[in-house]
Amino acid sequence: MQNDQTAERSYATSLAGRTLALALLGMSILAAIIAVVTVGLPSPIWTQAGLGIAAAALVGLVMRGLRRKAWFGGRMTLHQSLSFEVVVQAVQWLSPSLSSRAFETEFLVRETGMARVDVTDWLRSRRLALPVIASAAAATVWWFQGFVVLAAVFAGLALVAAAIGVRRFVASGTSRDRRQAHVAATTTGLAVWGAEGCLFVIATQALLEPAQSVLLYLGFTAAVEAAVLPLALGVAELPALLAVGSAAGSTALAVLLMFHASRLVLLMALATVYLPRYKLTVDDLLDRGLIARLARSQRPAEGWRFEDDGGVRCDLSIVIPAYNEAERLPPYLDDVLRVVRHAEERWEVLVVDDGSSDATRAIVREVAVTEPRVRLVCNEVNLGKGGAVARGVAESRGRYVLFADADGATPATEIDKLIAALHAGAEIAIGSRRGTDLAVMQNRNPVRAALGSSFYSFVNFFAVPGIRDTQCGFKAFRRDAALRLFDGLNETGWAFDVELLYRAQLVGYAVAEVPVNWQEMDGSKLDPVRDAIRMARAIFTIRRHNAGFLRRVATHRAIPDDMPVPVIQAEQVR
Repeated sequence: MQNDQTAERSYATSLAGRTLALALLGMSILAAIIAVVTVGLPSPIWTQAGLGIAAAALVGLVMRGLRRKAWFGGRMTLHQSLSFEVVVQAVQWLSPSLSSRAFETEFLVRETGMARVDVTDWLRSRRLALPVIASAAAATVWWFQGFVVLAAVFAGLALVAAAIGVRRFVASGTSRDRRQAHVAATTTGLAVWGAEGCLFVIATQALLEPAQSVLLYLGFTAAVEAAVLPLALGVAELPALLAVGSAAGSTALAVLLMFHASRLVLLMALATVYLPRYKLTVDDLLDRGLIARLARSQRPAEGWRFEDDGGVRCDLSIVIPAYNEAERLPPYLDDVLRVVRHAEERWEVLVVDDGSSDATRAIVREVAVTEPRVRLVCNEVNLGKGGAVARGVAESRGRYVLFADADGATPATEIDKLIAALHAGAEIAIGSRRGTDLAVMQNRNPVRAALGSSFYSFVNFFAVPGIRDTQCGFKAFRRDAALRLFDGLNETGWAFDVELLYRAQLVGYAVAEVPVNWQEMDGSKLDPVRDAIRMARAIFTIRRHNAGFLRRVATHRAIPDDMPVPVIQAEQVR
């Protein structure tokens, strides 16, 4: 295990170094080319043009995200739409040999949980919108050239292409909402090119004629869409220059390079945030096997169940980590036993004493005398909450494994909710306290609530998108999922929940967020400010340590049911 962790850290360090080196090299080359082609030209004009061109690139990226949002509507947030656009474009720019449509299908199905047909319809909508956009672009070119009649002809062709697109959607049996989404997405696509192109023309008006700027923008954009070289270097500029001619060749080249560099810098800057968020690395994007790996890492088909009883001795294992919990543990342990004793399923309760210095162990031993299904697991040294839970999972024997905080913040009566979610097909069920329709929270400190809300937004943005509450200490797992996710866990403190869910999303496990009753308990060991800072640092550590995790697990989706239960020794857990 230690060797695997060392290898992962070495891989992550190497990847970071290679990525930084390549980025610096690419930017240096572009900067040198721009400096050569702009020598002798008035610098103020180029400064203004550069700022305008950068603004055009930013607006274009945002509006392409809006186009995606126009199609998916409420099934996708605006932030999701923008982040998906960044990732998809990064794939197209960095690895044009990959099928961008195939990647987008696998990626969106994986990250949104939507039906594959919904995603393929989205791609079909974009394909049908291309003739509309191309005809509208041609109309714009002819209008700028002063050929009003030809501009009107192509504008009419754009309308005809739009009507044909809607008709094809109708013929395929799609719903009325879907046809409306196609119209909205097509309209937004026209707006994307229109807004980006207008800003480009305005930014370059002191350098080029409007007609030249329009031709440059359209030629560049079309060439990027069809590029076959990484970053579209050279390929994007050539057809546009040929369209303009030699009269303003040097200026046109400089303009296009600035536009190219602006889009590239913007995209790569955002990709450094969103690629790790969606569990991807630059090496992934350069790998032709990416699509196959994504497909293999999808969760099993609906109705798949853990059926083999290899290593299973009961139905439910409840793990309770405890560190100096002599006061709070007894009432909660009584609450748990009162609930499970009436259950038909076979069960066990494991209390993991994490190096306590009080009477925690003695209390558990006393209970175990009258209830043999209660087991005490002892860590001789304090390993942290994550280390204690990992030890309990390793020692568990249940078909399902649930862990709960010893303070009793979530009543034991909520156990049935999580188990029901696992029976419904989820691999992981987590108690959730967030959202207007979620938890009933009692005695919530307003300061802690405000700090918690900010922290969850941070975690959601950088690590586990779509999960509203990562830190509720009430989570249940199917046995195979628990063994896989806890094996080689790096974070053993309060941040271990984030790493578990990060890995779960990486593998493609279905995570059910279940509303639970919860109340803030006295005696919490959590410092909202100090631990929030620690958790923020831990998020980036988690992303670094799990770089390449997909490579290890994607091709081995199903863990053997007869695999020996890993026993985590104290010295192995940091």
